[in-house]
This record gives sequence, structure tokens and C-alpha cells, in this order.
Amino acid sequence: MPRPITPDDVDHARESALVGDPRTAAERFRAWATDARAYTLADGVSRAALLADAGEYFGYADDHDEAVRMFEAAIADGGPVAISPRVMLVRELFQAGRTEDAFALADELRRERSAGVTDYILLGSGFELIGENKQAQRWYAMGLRAIDSGSILASEFDYESLLIGRQRVRSNAGMPEDALDAAARAIMARHAQE
Repeated sequence: MPRPITPDDVDHARESALVGDPRTAAERFRAWATDARAYTLADGVSRAALLADAGEYFGYADDHDEAVRMFEAAIADGGPVAISPRVMLVRELFQAGRTEDAFALADELRRERSAGVTDYILLGSGFELIGENKQAQRWYAMGLRAIDSGSILASEFDYESLLIGRQRVRSNAGMPEDALDAAARAIMARHAQE
């Protein structure tokens, strides 16, 4: 009889992965998602989310090709996932050396304009990590505009994260400070005093 995988199992696996081997966690998530003979999924656990978790942990284990496969499988599944696997796939495509595919997917996401605040933060920080400051600034700025226009909801922390990220990449690119950069610096100074 297949073992049911519950939200508690998923939470425990994520916690264990923080101190354990990411490959082991990735393989566990992949097995839960793909081995229907051994596992069933309880309410609140989606196959797509498990595949995305597997992709994330394969990425941490530096197996970027397998991470790409897992995110592509999560996208194909179409089930509910907390963070868009398409957004996570952009990072893994870069890590797998598939730069053109990564830029193409990021452009597709930009044209759709259906991103949530987490997507803007992740895409901005992902581009920042690979030294693509212009692209990173673009995603941080688009997130700020989406919040300012009321297109997406965001917390104060999310807004500040986008603002500080934008300032950081502009500074790294040697761009002159503008009013938003000054606001970001004021926020960082305020947090430093707390």
C-alpha cells in the first residue's frame, strides 16, 4: 500500500535538508512526486510542488541539468506551486550554461506581466548573482512599479527588498544615485540602527 505524503512530511523534509545533503532531499522529493506505487499525495501536497522542491535541491547540489528537468516537469504538471517554477527555471538554465534559453524565458515572463512580488525579487536577485546588473535592475524596478500601480500586493518588507536590490545593482554598475537610491540608503541606515 502506498505511503501518503502529507504537508508535515514535506515541511520535515525541507527542515532536514537545511542540515543534510541537498541531493538526498532532492531525490526524496523526486521519488514522492514520481513513484505512484510507493507514495500517494495527501490533500495540500501537489506533484508540481514536489517536483519544484526537487529542482531547487538538485540546484543546491550543483546538478543543474537535473534541476532543469525537475522544473520543466513541474511546469508541465501545472499543479499548484508556491513559487513559479518558471521563475526558478530561469536561474537553473543559467547555472546549466543555457544562457540564451534563460534570457528567452525571462523575456517571456516580462512580456506576460503576471508576476507576483516574489517573482520580481527572485528574478532580480538571480540576475544580480550572475552579474547581469542591467537585467537585475529591470526586474527590481518592474516590481516597484507594479506595487506602486497597485497591480500586485506586497508587504513593506517586499517593497524595501526591491528598493534595496535596485540600489545595490545600480551602485555595482557605477550608476549615479537617484532619489530611489537615496531612499534605499535611508532604509538601510534605519535598519542598521534598530
